Amino acid sequence: MRLTVPLAVLLALLLAAEAQATLVYVKRPASVKPVVYVARDDGSQARRLGVGRNPTVSPDGRWAAWIGRGRLERVLVRRTDRTRKARRVSRSAQAGELRFSPDSTQLGMALRSRLAVYDIPTRTTFNAATGNTRGFSFSPDSKSVVYGTSGRDGGFAAPSDLYAIEFDAGPRMRITRDRKSLNPLWTATGIVHDRQRPRENDAPSYNLFEIQPDGGSLRRITSLRIPSLLSGLVPLDASADGKRLLADFTGQDTSVAFTVNARTGRARSLGRDAENGFVGSDLSADGRTVLGHTGGPDPGAEHDVATVRWRGGRPTVLVENAAFPDWSL
Repeated sequence: MRLTVPLAVLLALLLAAEAQATLVYVKRPASVKPVVYVARDDGSQARRLGVGRNPTVSPDGRWAAWIGRGRLERVLVRRTDRTRKARRVSRSAQAGELRFSPDSTQLGMALRSRLAVYDIPTRTTFNAATGNTRGFSFSPDSKSVVYGTSGRDGGFAAPSDLYAIEFDAGPRMRITRDRKSLNPLWTATGIVHDRQRPRENDAPSYNLFEIQPDGGSLRRITSLRIPSLLSGLVPLDASADGKRLLADFTGQDTSVAFTVNARTGRARSLGRDAENGFVGSDLSADGRTVLGHTGGPDPGAEHDVATVRWRGGRPTVLVENAAFPDWSL
């Protein structure tokens, strides 16, 4: 009996530690030197990581990556416990989306005219694809990557298709041939992506579709009517079982979080104000909680890092005067 209580307490402490996730975000995002911070998933114990923007954190919470400024934009990686200095893993005239693989061993980087992957254990970087990247996502087993590309055409409405590469397994595989597929998100049930519909004198409109990695079983998920000057839904994240999706409804001066039922296609806005409302960035693995920031997409506006329940409601503020978060939850 003397051993039972201490062991039970120890087990409870270990479970609590495992349940604690890692949060990254940006302070002063519109300034010349925006600052990236790391904290617990409730916003507590905040610590400075470095100067930059677009932070992301690995699923295991051990690594953070962000884009630093300079003559060339630099992609930096650092341990979230700050035991080591930030490591520069790539430089490019233009750096965009950063995304860790599900097993936390690789970092995908959408750079100018190429998609690069940095392998953390070996500290090596290789080019997975060349051309203009139109979104990318790792497979659930972290052995492949799917990406959209418009080749050499960098236009906003350029024809685009999806391709996949299995690492160390030969040439790329073409998934779509419709010349209108982009923004892939590889989930547990398939590859969710946009198909763009051209519109005269207007930006193309987006709706969500799902396709299997072999190019089969294409199905439509959403059928929203997209107003002029707006683009529509871009998939951001999915629950672990693939049943719930987080999407960004984008357009001119517009970015607002939408939740989508992947099976029925039902889409729900998490904010009424398309220009100054809640902007989503991540979805918890259980699909119950959406992470994002208040105040709309403008970096110069006032923001708070916050969460919203899947079914909607008032935001719960985690960090005041901060924006563009990501977490490992």
